Amino acid sequence: MSAFSFKRFNADAYLALRPAYNRALVQWLLGYHVGKRVCAADIACGPGTFTVNLSSEFDHVLGVDPSLSMIESARNNARTNNIVNVKYKQGFGESLPIATDTVDLLAVMQGAHWFKFADFLSEAQRVLRPGGTLVLVGYGYPEIASWPESMKGRTFARTLATDKRLLRNYWDNGYTLIDELYAPFLDAIQASTGYTDVQHLQFPKTEQATGLHGINVLPESWIDSRTMPLDGFRAYMKTWSAYKSWKDQHPHDADIIDTFFDEQQSALGKSGSEEVKIEWPHFAIVARKRL
Repeated sequence: MSAFSFKRFNADAYLALRPAYNRALVQWLLGYHVGKRVCAADIACGPGTFTVNLSSEFDHVLGVDPSLSMIESARNNARTNNIVNVKYKQGFGESLPIATDTVDLLAVMQGAHWFKFADFLSEAQRVLRPGGTLVLVGYGYPEIASWPESMKGRTFARTLATDKRLLRNYWDNGYTLIDELYAPFLDAIQASTGYTDVQHLQFPKTEQATGLHGINVLPESWIDSRTMPLDGFRAYMKTWSAYKSWKDQHPHDADIIDTFFDEQQSALGKSGSEEVKIEWPHFAIVARKRL
């Protein structure tokens, strides 16, 4: 289970610092979706980042997450934005607290890689109405798009995440699926008899897509870029589950992310107040439950 499940995780920081999904994503999904718009479900909803996006398009929206701190943050977010047609429940992707054949669109945003996927896929099949839409979205390591290539901003975060001397050994096993663009999930869905009209999408085209057949590049991003100070980017990295795991195992050590940023900023001559543009490469699988 992900570090996000634990009560001590700062869900409010996650809401403030993680990327947001834009209107282009919602419009694309509504164009793909052919069923009713009565009920949508956002599984592993976290602090309700995408749940709120769905609330203006469906009569009722349910957010499900195993973390009570995430659920509390999501409820506060809904109240702050005066959203009244969203409810949140604690639950797990492998045993959804949802009645059979009641969901028109079921979304998992940056969460499917934490599930026992075969169990989740059975549950999605159970709760979706015939013709309902299943959507899985993930995003990779953020990239500093505003730096020249010589500064290696595109691989700055990847280095921190994947170097064995840094955070590589602190990710849950499921995170390798991000680098695979959820290709094993695509195989499982296509092998299932329960889904049709399956599509594999990404933005922009990435090196990880090399060798993947049938993956399409979206015409526009589903995640808006963000401009933030380097200190804000540092704080974003501290929302990673791998960092939470590292902190739990090294409570008295010098902070691994602070050390990395301090060393890199010194070498590059950068200050924490410098504004940088951050982009998130992302990908998706969509499918429709057979009638």
